[in-house]
Amino acid sequence: MDVLLIEDDESFAFSVDEYLADKGYNLTIVREGRQGVTEAAKGYGCILLDLGLPDVDGMQLIPKLQDMATHPPIIVLTGRDDAPTAVEAMKLGAYDYITKPVDLEEVFFTLRRVGEMVSLQDKISYLEAQEEFVLIGQSRSIGDIRSLIDRVAPHNTPVLIVGETGVGKEVVARLIHKASGRKGNFVDINCSAIPRDLFEGELFGFKAGSFTGAIKSKKGLAQWADGGTLFFDEIGDLPLELQPKLLRVLERGEVRALGDGNNISVDVRIVAATNSDPEVMLTEGRLRQDLYFRLSTFLIVIPPLRERGNDIMILAEYFLRAFTRRMRRHSEGFSQEVHDVFLHYPWPGNVRELRNVIERGVIMCDGSVIKKQHLPLELFRVPEEIRPLDSIEKEHISTALRRFQGNITRTAKALQVPRSTLRDKLKDLGIHYNKP
Repeated sequence: MDVLLIEDDESFAFSVDEYLADKGYNLTIVREGRQGVTEAAKGYGCILLDLGLPDVDGMQLIPKLQDMATHPPIIVLTGRDDAPTAVEAMKLGAYDYITKPVDLEEVFFTLRRVGEMVSLQDKISYLEAQEEFVLIGQSRSIGDIRSLIDRVAPHNTPVLIVGETGVGKEVVARLIHKASGRKGNFVDINCSAIPRDLFEGELFGFKAGSFTGAIKSKKGLAQWADGGTLFFDEIGDLPLELQPKLLRVLERGEVRALGDGNNISVDVRIVAATNSDPEVMLTEGRLRQDLYFRLSTFLIVIPPLRERGNDIMILAEYFLRAFTRRMRRHSEGFSQEVHDVFLHYPWPGNVRELRNVIERGVIMCDGSVIKKQHLPLELFRVPEEIRPLDSIEKEHISTALRRFQGNITRTAKALQVPRSTLRDKLKDLGIHYNKP
């Protein structure tokens, strides 16, 4: 992250620069306020602002820095160890404050928290602007899913979406959120991507001092989704010890941050998804039965792409138009060979795989028609016939017998089995041989 430090204390600025450089941050130092505003216009991930500057009161700079197009988070550094100053700075738009003398480790943890916050907000803004969050297709199954979305969206009922990887579970979740009219954020949580020991703090937040490194309190993802939708992707990977706490969110609309004895009310819509069979997850003990019954109040099953017939080419044409427009290319479509293979390929990665294949094709094609040579070779490979195991075993033993001219002892030794086992196999498989 690129960080701007507006600070007139040269010795302190040097210490911050040296410390943060080891943590992977790029620090630019400016010693006067007006120069700092000019420098900030270049775009920084975060601004560290000293309030006691030689040319201007740093408090006056906060609104100017906030008005910039990039809206950089501002962390105030002040020797004024009093609550009114901190409150005033936060009201003006500062993200956080640190009092002097500054603990450099506290600066690091605060910057890391800013990075997490910015990353989440950027992801939300980016994803909500993407064109792919539409449900493409004319198959009956897609029509049924559209109807289910329209029915459940206005209600706060939990939804469980089931389907293979890449079928569009997140798309359906986002469409439910969009149609619900909820004004809060859509916050997605990949349950398999968050380390188990960090999950509770990420989901529900934590209070300062609740564990080593928790210098400042942090708001959890559930609170970021307040007024909106909380989407749990791969719900079967949610740690078992957290599942009762998620049930509390569903039943009472309450969360409790780590280290906090009080519950916090949140208004969130819960949507969950899985690519596993829910019955298998229950049997394996990966999903609590009470949580499953609550989540599956409204179930939406998305079929794999290979079962959606003409939707394959409808999606292919849609992605082709999207990528040619984005890459400023011209394309008249697909060759007949590509068209045929698209309809017969099983698409194990479903819509996501098709999208990636089309993107590659547009990049590789210099002409106006997407052809075989522009696409991954595995699409055109004829799958090998799956033969019965007995057939393969019979062929292998027969080959060994011929090599050793029917000698059972030598054949058994080469196959590393007892002679008696080999004789039984010959009988079971109906292999005839000439004794030497």
